[in-house]
Amino acid sequence: MNKQKHIDWTFEAVNFLAGLYPIKKKKDFRVILDESTNLLKKYAHAKAVSFIRIEDEITARIEYSTSENLINNLTDVKTVVKLIKKNKIVLDVENLVQKQTSEVVVFIPLKETDFIGGVLLLVDERFKRDKAFKIFLNYALTGLKETAFIIQKYLLIEELSTRFNTILETIPQGIVFVDDVGKNGWVNSMASEILGISKEKNSPIVISEAMQKLKNTAINKDEINKEGLLLFSSPGQKKDDWKWIFGDPITSVLSVSCVPAISENIKGRMWVFTDFTFQYLAKQQLQDLSEELAEKRRIADEQNKAKSDFLSSMSHEIRTPMNGVIGMASLLENTNLSREQTDFVETIRMSGETLISIINDILDFSKIESGKVELEHKPFYINNVIEETYDLLSVNANDKGLDLLYYIEPDVPLEIIGDITRLRQIMINLVSNGIKFTEKGEIQINVRNLGVNENGLYTLEFAVKDTGIGIPEDKYHRLFESFSQVDSSTTRKYGGTGLGLAICQRLTVLMGGTMRIESEVDKGSSFIFTIKAEVNREVKQFNTHNFIDLTPLKNKRILILDDNKNNLKILKSECINWGLSAKTFENYEEALQSLATEKYDLVIIDMNMPCKDGIEVTKIIKNLYPNLPVILFSSSGPDYNYAIQHKYLFSALLNKPIKHNQMLKAVSDTFIKKAEPILPILKNIDFIKTALPINILIAEDTPINQKLLIKTLEKLGYRADLAEKGTQVLKALDQKKYHLIFMDVMMPEMDGYEVTRKILEKYSDAERPIIIAATANAMHDDQEKALLAGMDDYISKPFNFQNVKDKIEKWEKELLIKAKLIV
Repeated sequence: MNKQKHIDWTFEAVNFLAGLYPIKKKKDFRVILDESTNLLKKYAHAKAVSFIRIEDEITARIEYSTSENLINNLTDVKTVVKLIKKNKIVLDVENLVQKQTSEVVVFIPLKETDFIGGVLLLVDERFKRDKAFKIFLNYALTGLKETAFIIQKYLLIEELSTRFNTILETIPQGIVFVDDVGKNGWVNSMASEILGISKEKNSPIVISEAMQKLKNTAINKDEINKEGLLLFSSPGQKKDDWKWIFGDPITSVLSVSCVPAISENIKGRMWVFTDFTFQYLAKQQLQDLSEELAEKRRIADEQNKAKSDFLSSMSHEIRTPMNGVIGMASLLENTNLSREQTDFVETIRMSGETLISIINDILDFSKIESGKVELEHKPFYINNVIEETYDLLSVNANDKGLDLLYYIEPDVPLEIIGDITRLRQIMINLVSNGIKFTEKGEIQINVRNLGVNENGLYTLEFAVKDTGIGIPEDKYHRLFESFSQVDSSTTRKYGGTGLGLAICQRLTVLMGGTMRIESEVDKGSSFIFTIKAEVNREVKQFNTHNFIDLTPLKNKRILILDDNKNNLKILKSECINWGLSAKTFENYEEALQSLATEKYDLVIIDMNMPCKDGIEVTKIIKNLYPNLPVILFSSSGPDYNYAIQHKYLFSALLNKPIKHNQMLKAVSDTFIKKAEPILPILKNIDFIKTALPINILIAEDTPINQKLLIKTLEKLGYRADLAEKGTQVLKALDQKKYHLIFMDVMMPEMDGYEVTRKILEKYSDAERPIIIAATANAMHDDQEKALLAGMDDYISKPFNFQNVKDKIEKWEKELLIKAKLIV
């Protein structure tokens, strides 16, 4: 056997670091990435090297690799993320990529402030036993850290530059920026055309000469120069709607604006040139008004069509993944799940449906702009809106240890008629803001009735209070302005566009109400809004307990133990409303003393308390009073799982945030000895009596939707074939007779509309399949468009199990005729 050649790893490390020095000075980060990776391959004597960057918790991007094979064989992104979090060089990573038996995979983590990633090396197995090789790797790590830092800076510069240029290149105005020190200037494409100079970077002198030349050709140059002197009389001066008129007769008019652009490090001026020729001439030439209006109408129609097409496309792109979320959640609901899992799945489904409703609101933006928003008028329960909002946001609240509380006063109507979607949108925005700006404490929603007018409309007041950072009074006026926040530090720390509160305020006005803020710095904020709503007259009582017999609860004595004062106050008020006598305690020792001297019929305990948690206190109570029933409140997650392990201690275990109807039922069931044991909920459902003997084809190009439809049909007892392109649908019909097609309308090569038209041309009505359009488009004319193309029906994404089942049952008779099973 040949003796392996000895490698001086110290020498190789020096060569590698020395080689990096000139590479890091290069201006193109791709060149830096390429050359540094190949340099490492050379001096590490590696067979392949890959440079990896982590974009988020589940996404890893291979920025460069010396081997396509190493890229293609990267199989486990989660493992890479875990290796980076360990922040240690790993000499032999198992099962990450395919390799020969004589090879090992070495991982060098790169976890810096501005860069998270790593380097994979495929090297000879003998290297991992070489101590000097480990020293080489540590030197390599030192050099790679600085390289990664430089690469990340280039990436950030490229991202910001691309974003900046893209924005300014897509707007129709000419934009010019010139700094006050005379070093830098910039113009976009439109401005370069107006000024006759190259776009993007220019010398301020070149820009100034071009602007002066442009002014000198204007027929009102004296007026322009006069206004210019005023503009530059002081640094803070600005000018809007400044007309530069050219031609005699007039051929062009520019509306010019100039404003100072000032930051800590840069001072300059921004110029905006808008072509104002059409509007100017329209005022001057009334005899041409008819022709100009016709042209304007044509342009508007084209813009509206483009907007409609854009919204339709964006709707499809957003709703397609949501179809997978909602559809799979629907399938998951109909499997064997525990009570906790069922709650989680329902929250996922409800979250998806809420997102879809928000998307639909965005698609109605044109109506909002024109002031033609149509509010829904459907009955809904107020407590359901609050509880659904808390369900959506409870994970974020639990992560910060915040309590989510609510109290609806007894005289508030149970069921009102209004727009549940927009009320929930307001609630979600205000509660999520409260969670965002609150580090400890609680979020509490209070609802009260301010009265009813002569038309029978109730004025309901909702107050969303947090214990967060608060807002200075002199900043109140900025809260409800679009794209505005209290100050720039808020944006940096908490993010957000500042648009949410403006939308909420506008929605409350549409619902006949108002919105205001009460706040104190470091003590929290209350956002208080009102709506006007009609009561559902079919409801005979207003109280939320009208479906439960309260007789067994009368005069029962309850002890409530919780360290949250507001929660104790709310729970006590609810108990009094239900006819119970309640006594509250914040300290478990005081509660035990009261149990020793007074008789109680039930104890309600919170899980998370100082000194002793709810389970420890319950064990003490059960030891002293074994027949005294106890109900426990617990947040979801580890605490809830821990509580389930001790379920024998409790008559009921309720998840937080507390839903008052569930609490009432648990209390009622306890007193009438019907409390249900805490066991998994099993759903054994016979989905459909018998599957029809038909052939089904799924025409769909999105993998998630393919999987969803196939699994849904399998649950219904069907096996379906798949076509990923429109052309494949036509080929499939030539090879097999299909009775039903679920036809996605947006597919590569040939869309669903064109495929349908070709099917109708080729096959008679008796021979062709039933075609159901499946589309993520949500514009109002989509159904009409599908039917005009010759499709038989329409199912809108996101759809769930029941939607598909209903469609098949709707067309059952026609499908049996197609299959020649009935005449």
